[in-house]
Amino acid sequence: MQKSNILGVGITTEKEDKILEYIIKDLGKPKKKRQKIVIFTPNPEQISQASRDEELKTLLNQAEIALPDGVFVPVAARLLRAPIDRRITGVDFMKSLVKTISEQPVVTGYLGGQRGVAEKAANCLRKIYPNLRVGYASEAYDRQRMIRSDIDILFVALGFPKQEKWIIEHKDEIPATVLMGVGGAFDFISGAVPRAPKFVRDIGFEWLFRLTIQPWRFKRQLQIWHFAGLIFARALSNRVKKMKNER
Repeated sequence: MQKSNILGVGITTEKEDKILEYIIKDLGKPKKKRQKIVIFTPNPEQISQASRDEELKTLLNQAEIALPDGVFVPVAARLLRAPIDRRITGVDFMKSLVKTISEQPVVTGYLGGQRGVAEKAANCLRKIYPNLRVGYASEAYDRQRMIRSDIDILFVALGFPKQEKWIIEHKDEIPATVLMGVGGAFDFISGAVPRAPKFVRDIGFEWLFRLTIQPWRFKRQLQIWHFAGLIFARALSNRVKKMKNER
């Protein structure tokens, strides 16, 4: 899938429906003919860190699909003239993917989070989609059990960048075709952590809502301003170069 470069991190430019179509098409193939699909969800905080850490940047760029998570990623894309017009949050994409495959013979797995949260998130999704197949749900990695479950999609909630490192390290040893880092998605889906109301998310202030209920995130949120400074500097540099070339 096509990507655009945001401070050295490739971000997928396709819309959500096209990304889902791409995944479902691959899952429809015989297992031996499928390709591994790694999905990460770079947000401004992560991109900011990666801009100063080549190892982290290389890690993020190993994803086949990198969702533009966070309202400021599309804003940055517009300033840099990249074709990314809207954000796709990890939790919303996870829900869309589960909804899309819930009536299909696709087995899902849930790894990570606090004790019992992965299983609770899986149960919450099964209440909404009774035919959803769940082959694994645990906060801990059990290699034998996971391989026996023959999962097709594995959602990994170990936090950034641990989950990304874990996925790249283990992607070839487990049967999952799709491996997605989902951060705090299990907490939201299970109800362990309240999510911002939709109107707050729609106007781009979900980050502020999360800060009010999780004030310990303050230092992490400062990365947004570092990200903004880098984007404005890059946009200005591009503009100056363009003006020179037009002379």
